[in-house]
Amino acid sequence: MKKSLKMMGLVTLLVVAFVSLTSLRCADCTWKYNCTLKVYFKNGDPAANVTVTADYAGFAGGMHDFKTNSSGVVKLGWESHRIKGLYIKKDYYEVDYSDGRSYSLTIKKNKYD
Repeated sequence: MKKSLKMMGLVTLLVVAFVSLTSLRCADCTWKYNCTLKVYFKNGDPAANVTVTADYAGFAGGMHDFKTNSSGVVKLGWESHRIKGLYIKKDYYEVDYSDGRSYSLTIKKNKYD
């Protein structure tokens, strides 16, 4: 019993380490897959300098932060897992983006919400 608990603890630690390391990527990496997203506030203004967190699908999918430019445009990237959702200004948006495509998304909030 004691040995199996130690083994479960070790496996859990390894999984957490793997997920953490796969979530940390440099901002200017060359991604295997990518798409372009234009983010708007609900009043139609571009969502400039807003953090967009990609939520990756899969067993060890993880998350990665991206930031829109002054025009509300951001290039999202991923390696092997697809992006299943985005977190923007504390709201979740379910998405299904394909490699090489361009998308637009109007978020539920205004600039100062």
